[in-house]
Amino acid sequence: MHTFKLTKKKHPYGSIFGIVILFIGFILVFSGIDTISKSTQDAQKESLEKALQRGIVQCYALEGHYPESLEDLIDHYGIVYDKDQFFVDYQPIAENIKPSVTVIELR
Repeated sequence: MHTFKLTKKKHPYGSIFGIVILFIGFILVFSGIDTISKSTQDAQKESLEKALQRGIVQCYALEGHYPESLEDLIDHYGIVYDKDQFFVDYQPIAENIKPSVTVIELR
């Protein structure tokens, strides 16, 4: 009775190819995470801008004038945001002219 042993032939570049594929996989995963993080921050910025505008308009509708400061808007109209993540530039012009509001991402 004859027995045959099958042996795998090792390719000289097999382990290098596997490492390259693994490295490419890591790059794709991390770039995907970065893309998701950026889109989440963009959505948060847009949500903050809308909340500020809603609060400004609501103040004018209820009180007959625009908020005097960002602090008034935050205190009386429920605006909450991460001050480490966004800077809000609030520039009141006059009681009957809508203030200028700019939201800037810090990170």
